[in-house]
Amino acid sequence: MREQCYDDALQCIKLRPDWPKAYYRYALALLKLGKVTESRGVCNAGLALEPGNKDMAALKRQTADKVIAHFINASKIDFKMEDPPSDDFKLVASGKLAPGYMGGDAMFPTSFRSLLHLAVMNNHPKVVKDLVQKGADTDNEDRMGLSPLHFAELIQNDAVVSAFGDAIRNQPLSTSHMATPAEIREATQFATMEPKHTIKVATKEGKVALMSGMEFAVCFGCFYKRTQQLSIDWYQCMLSSVLDDEGLGVVSDPHKLALSKSFRETEEESNLAIAWAGDDYGYGVFALADYKEGDYVTCYSGVIRDNTAIKAADQARSGFHMTIMPLDKMPFKTDASLYRSLGAFVNHSDTPNLEPHHVVVKASPMVLFTAKTDIKKGDQLSFDYRGRLHDLYCEKNIPEFKPVQPLGASQLEALAKL
Repeated sequence: MREQCYDDALQCIKLRPDWPKAYYRYALALLKLGKVTESRGVCNAGLALEPGNKDMAALKRQTADKVIAHFINASKIDFKMEDPPSDDFKLVASGKLAPGYMGGDAMFPTSFRSLLHLAVMNNHPKVVKDLVQKGADTDNEDRMGLSPLHFAELIQNDAVVSAFGDAIRNQPLSTSHMATPAEIREATQFATMEPKHTIKVATKEGKVALMSGMEFAVCFGCFYKRTQQLSIDWYQCMLSSVLDDEGLGVVSDPHKLALSKSFRETEEESNLAIAWAGDDYGYGVFALADYKEGDYVTCYSGVIRDNTAIKAADQARSGFHMTIMPLDKMPFKTDASLYRSLGAFVNHSDTPNLEPHHVVVKASPMVLFTAKTDIKKGDQLSFDYRGRLHDLYCEKNIPEFKPVQPLGASQLEALAKL
């Protein structure tokens, strides 16, 4: 019953992304399935459309309470695993000030969580303010690579965030998750487009337009997202996993770090466009500028989900579930069925001009594409779906794909003028 309600609500928001009630229905369905971070983000988007919606505001409070409870329970594990370094830790966990605290950063020996971590995770803004004023380190990472500032943005309690005062301007980059606190918030916006982008589109009907977030959603039935969104499954992984040697290799590899830097700094929307590629393909992505072999081109983003949480039938039917790394190494995929970047519109080719790479950036593993060969203005982008999309999807659909074709001269000229 819950799954059916979820499926119905999902179709509703795809068909009517400009209707506030669709957001309420979808957020409620997500909450009932325990997908609390996504439910919170959808509530935020619904309230942006209709700020005075009392039902939506009440639902958001429910989702926020669920998220807070999740982190409170996570902090309790520290106390179960070992004795706290001092009595101050028990005071802070219960919401009391630590009168004897005079700075310094005592921490749990296993998790490396400090008093400030504890105050944030247990949702005590007054204690957070007191600790910050006494000199607590706001950048100190726990064993999972998260500072108190990162936790504040994961939980998104505005009172806790405000309690940091000017310290919130500090944006340390997590050594494990390759994300600043602000990028953590960016990765939990879901249906709200932050930061804002405009996308160049040539529709099936021949209209050429520069689309905003809502125009894009109405046209394609999905929300444009260039930052991977963090599901509650991934939250749990972030709170409990420590990078192994292979993971450390990914986040420290010079080539992947350079790719991540290009991803952050490149406004790929200015040099790419979505255009109707014909009945054989539907929409595709086309270059509006030349790229040299090895250049960063685009990304594939959506929601990072536990592979077992995505229905096998949906993966076999849909071309919007990307394998980031071999599933025996990381059992998560990018689900781009509702939240989607330009890379999710790229078509298959047996002779592709894009090369996929897995990186960790903005708190999540994801796939970035570089130019496998030189790409000319007007060329359609392509990558080999094999090994990336579901085997059954590939077996059924790849034989139907025709060789990709470049963009027509008139469409190319019109899109280049936008």
